[in-house]
Amino acid sequence: MAMDPATLIRDGLALDADQRAVVANLLLDSLHDASDTDEVDAAWRAEATRRLAEVRAGAVELVDADEHYARLRASITG
Repeated sequence: MAMDPATLIRDGLALDADQRAVVANLLLDSLHDASDTDEVDAAWRAEATRRLAEVRAGAVELVDADEHYARLRASITG
C-alpha cells in the first residue's frame, strides 16, 4: 500500500538533519538515470584525483578559505 505524500513529508521532517540528508540524497538520486549518475560520479572522481595530484606535486597554491573570501570581497568592492 502506497503511503500518502503528506504523511511521508511529515515523517521525513521529524528526522534529524543527517537522516533527512540521506533521504533527500536517495530521493534525488532516484530521479536520475543510473548510467548518467555513474558517468557523473566517474567524472568527479577523475577531477578530484587530478586536483589531489596537483596539490601533492606543489603545482597549485593552497589558499585559506578566509583569505580567499577576503580577496574575493576586495575584488568586488574595488
